[in-house]
Amino acid sequence: MAVKKTDQVKRLIEHGDYKAALRMAKDFRINVTKAQRDTMTRGYECIVNPRFYKSIGTDTEKAIADGIAVLTQIV
Repeated sequence: MAVKKTDQVKRLIEHGDYKAALRMAKDFRINVTKAQRDTMTRGYECIVNPRFYKSIGTDTEKAIADGIAVLTQIV
């Protein structure tokens, strides 16, 4: 039986791998609003490209925390 992406994301969260969890969850479409998807995407992008987001005035720590908060709410 195939493992669901939601289960994979839950396992990643349990192991504290928020980067990988956000990478998967940011593309979820079912039971996720556009705003939630955008928040998770911004959080992931701030992990991957922090210098860029800081250069355009984004509070990267807050964006990452917001992304993780949405992630933990939806799974």
